[in-house]
Amino acid sequence: MNDFKQEPAFDHRWLEALAQWCKKGQEANAGLVDLYLERRLELRLHIRRNAQWIEECRTEGTAVRTRTDLRHEIVAATGTSPKTIAHLLSGPLDTRELHLQRPLPPPDLDAPRGWRNTAEALVEATSLSDATVFLFERRAAIIRPGQWQEIHTPLLIRLQTPIPSSSSLLATWNHAGLTEWAPLVSASPQHKGWQPDSGEQLPVVFTAGTSGVLMHELVGHLLEGDVISNGGSPLDAGEASIVGPPTLFVTDDPTRFDLPGAFSSDDEGVTAEAIPLLEGGIVCGALCDRFTANKLGRTPGRGRRAAWNRAPVPRMSNLVAAPGRTNPEALENDQKRGLVVTRLSGASVDPRSGRVILRVEQGWELRHGRRRRALAPFDLGGDVLGILRLIDPNLGNDPTPDWRLGWCLKAGLTLPTGSEAPTMLVRSLEVV
Repeated sequence: MNDFKQEPAFDHRWLEALAQWCKKGQEANAGLVDLYLERRLELRLHIRRNAQWIEECRTEGTAVRTRTDLRHEIVAATGTSPKTIAHLLSGPLDTRELHLQRPLPPPDLDAPRGWRNTAEALVEATSLSDATVFLFERRAAIIRPGQWQEIHTPLLIRLQTPIPSSSSLLATWNHAGLTEWAPLVSASPQHKGWQPDSGEQLPVVFTAGTSGVLMHELVGHLLEGDVISNGGSPLDAGEASIVGPPTLFVTDDPTRFDLPGAFSSDDEGVTAEAIPLLEGGIVCGALCDRFTANKLGRTPGRGRRAAWNRAPVPRMSNLVAAPGRTNPEALENDQKRGLVVTRLSGASVDPRSGRVILRVEQGWELRHGRRRRALAPFDLGGDVLGILRLIDPNLGNDPTPDWRLGWCLKAGLTLPTGSEAPTMLVRSLEVV
């Protein structure tokens, strides 16, 4: 559980004063959309064979969005002081009264007690002598004319090793699975393992957790508002389009604070709520910021900022696929010849073509329901709609978070995301 208690990051009376002041600006037709304040703490514990040291990075910044005839514009600066805010708003609004405001000094962002001991224990569990543990804390507030909202996100911990072939771990602080996942970080792929022939079409079982990466690419990214509004999503045939089996239910849920992509409200001040994306294999939702929601006639709530000086864009939070009733072992036992994937090193999707590439890092060849040869790294591919329609309706009864998904890269910007999914069988995928 993410049981680290957070103090308010900003003076609430100051936020209320800013909200009322922004309201005056709105009445003056200054084109103000919102004011965003953010503070971040990043700690790095480097553990090497004969040494340990800690690096600390604290940042804070302010961003102002204004509306023009054609688009939103953003200006940003380091710091969250009244002077910084007044400087950013000096163009559209009269800021003289801002200089009279004196907010209470914010409390320092601090790591939880004993975090270093926890970090050392994680590294010890990997059996590696070299590793780095990161601790991330982010606190923010969004101010709109007449209203404000603090944004709470979970404290995150990341374990990274210098070994190129090993995975990184990203999880919420004190997650119950950390002690189980840490030893898996150092497990290297079998580079001398077996590899199926290019062009083969084989059934593939994606173990619990790993299938979350599949849903992240096939469903999450392709139902983000900017992808849909640009006409680049193969899932954009309108709501009620049947794209998967009747047992497939997928939701994006930022209220799951046990997963890394959680938040109390998005970075545009919309209170966090789960958004169903697929119900019974039917498209029923989309992930939009305020701009794309207005354009598409959808509900907002997924405007996320990669940093305080970046504009919010539509991004998923925690993608959750509901479990089925099938014992996951039965999905393997039914295969005369196929593959089981236990770890993906990455994946990508081209929204325009609908082509998906899945980079297999670890897994096994299946023969008559039994795991035979370990797999060497290789790629699997297919088109989005084809893969979704080939997902077997018998889903595993083992919903599992994927600790490897972690940071999601889109348009060069990274954000923490999470996933939870059961074991899934795709009846046919192409070996690239």
